[in-house]
Amino acid sequence: MPLSEIIQALVHRGVITRDAGVEAERRRNLYGGGIDTVLLELRATDEATLLSHLAEILGIPLAPTTATYELPPAAEKGEQWIDGPTAQRLGAVPVARHADALDVLVRPEHDHDLLVDWAEQHALLIEPMLISEARFRGLLRAIYDIPVPPRYLALLAKLVGTATARAVAGDRGRPERQTPSPVLADVDPIETLLAAARLGDTPSRHAALRLLARRPSSPRVNALRLDLERKAEHSPPTVAVAALRALAELRDKNSVPALVQVLQAENEDVATAAQAALVALTSEDLGRKPKRWLDWWSRMGHRSRVEWLLDGLAHRTPELRLLASNELYEISGEYFGYHYDLPERDREEARQRWMLWWQSKPGAPGAK
Repeated sequence: MPLSEIIQALVHRGVITRDAGVEAERRRNLYGGGIDTVLLELRATDEATLLSHLAEILGIPLAPTTATYELPPAAEKGEQWIDGPTAQRLGAVPVARHADALDVLVRPEHDHDLLVDWAEQHALLIEPMLISEARFRGLLRAIYDIPVPPRYLALLAKLVGTATARAVAGDRGRPERQTPSPVLADVDPIETLLAAARLGDTPSRHAALRLLARRPSSPRVNALRLDLERKAEHSPPTVAVAALRALAELRDKNSVPALVQVLQAENEDVATAAQAALVALTSEDLGRKPKRWLDWWSRMGHRSRVEWLLDGLAHRTPELRLLASNELYEISGEYFGYHYDLPERDREEARQRWMLWWQSKPGAPGAK
């Protein structure tokens, strides 16, 4: 597997082994997340060592301290300088402003070009400082009350301790903000999302596809899925990979048979993207053999994706448990005390709470 430039640089510096780099790339292709997140989850190196080298490789100063979430008083004004959705998209949270210069904390794989464009539009100079992706997520919570997904909460607990991680994720006593969503009378929301899914920048496309995933009964969303499936099977590798990644974001269970057909593509990138899409859809990983997936589909295809995710919470593979818990959290806004690396008994108790949540939903199998 070819290694990214950042991973190659870390291997060359002796920060991680090549085997760790290969495994990190494999896991990121399947489960997402930043390079630093995957390497820290693998315990391939420690946070301080990793960030110090990433700062040199990327040419970004390391944040003066990563040991606390007690932000400078001016950081409370962060939402006046950059709104929450923009901060997520840029990968940067503001912590101080000096005249026309804005100090921001950035995750390693922030969108540098987008950040520069934003700064130019606002006539600001940006002074970036590097922090890990997990701490970036914690700061989004601290400044904007944007919830920390379970994956990053679990990693934060390893980095800063369980008590601090829970404090970061919990209510910090700030007043709850109500941000009404404007509704325009003549705007077709599905058409707007479809346009963003086709024409937006990468974060906007991903966000639009995940919102479209909530409208599986729409004929236009179904047409988009079928178009992506055709591109995945019959297009050049670059287009096919993009289509497969879009199908992974769209999360339509009916794509499984089409994805299976692409598993044995001659191009390695296409085959890897097909496998990653199947993993994202099913919370299962059966490798590259189509027969295994088709047998699984014949047994499980009649069940809902939420049921697949609930099964995924009990999977023997930690990464698949993490994948399932992340999406269930995204769907419901709850995590019921579940963490993918808890002891099996504790995980199962939390999983049962998920089951009760699902059974309480109208129309769910077993619902009361």
